[in-house]
Amino acid sequence: MLTFLYVLGLLTVSACGGPEDVEAAYPLTEVTELTPLDHTSLTGALTADDEDDEAERLEDEEDEDEEEPYFDASMSPTYTAYLGKTATLTCIVHAAKSDKSVSWIRGRDLRILTVGRYTYTTDLRFEALHQQASTEWTLRVKSVQLRDQGNYECQITTKPIRTFNVFLKVVEPTVEVLGAPDIYVNRASMINLTCIVHHAPYPPEAITWFHNNHTISYTSPRGGVSVVEERGETTTSFLLLQQARATDSGTFTCQPEGMEPALATLHVLDGEHQAAMQTNSSCVCAPRLSAFLVVAFIVTCCAVL
Repeated sequence: MLTFLYVLGLLTVSACGGPEDVEAAYPLTEVTELTPLDHTSLTGALTADDEDDEAERLEDEEDEDEEEPYFDASMSPTYTAYLGKTATLTCIVHAAKSDKSVSWIRGRDLRILTVGRYTYTTDLRFEALHQQASTEWTLRVKSVQLRDQGNYECQITTKPIRTFNVFLKVVEPTVEVLGAPDIYVNRASMINLTCIVHHAPYPPEAITWFHNNHTISYTSPRGGVSVVEERGETTTSFLLLQQARATDSGTFTCQPEGMEPALATLHVLDGEHQAAMQTNSSCVCAPRLSAFLVVAFIVTCCAVL
């Protein structure tokens, strides 16, 4: 206000007199100089809270620019493991932010099994496998047991947490003799005992046949003994005995190496027991034989019958 009156006085005196009159009328002894505007002082006036808010805003913008981790669409929701063998569950995650971004959780008790490359369970059968910068996080289970069957969760530590459920199926190898426990054949017919191995992790090295606890010898005086094997997803062994006789009656055992055996009791009947007989000497008794063996078997069956 003082400055405004001073300027107004200058205009008035300038119109009426010279500089001396102006100075006499309005002395400058009480004029106060204004402090120049300092930009640095305004910046320094920001409070610590304002700085924190700004840093948080910049961090949020950076997070929005980053790609969110996601599961690979090719992952399978089911895995099959063989009893006593090793199971491998693999979780594929793209754009993971760190090696510890992925965990494996057991569904039945919600126990954390692995985090990144580290194992968090005292069960030494479980092991975490992960290479740095790899997209695969693997849970390996050694010596799989039947109780290991169930759901497992692969988790990504995002907000909210993302999960992918995997079901582990544990299969136990089994052995069976078709037609067991009792098989009936007519005397002088062709005997065909068929042993099938299911759910084996690999075909057994050998399958041995026993008759009344004695190993069947293909060079025995009886003669007419042969075995045919087919190996694959299931392994099948065919024991063929020509000209069934009364001495062939008894217990036959199929023993795959390293597995539980399967048994069947064979009854060789005379003609008067035809009504009670369940024979496997017809041509349909060997449905899995190869084409060449089927033809040979048909010729032998028909010749005997």
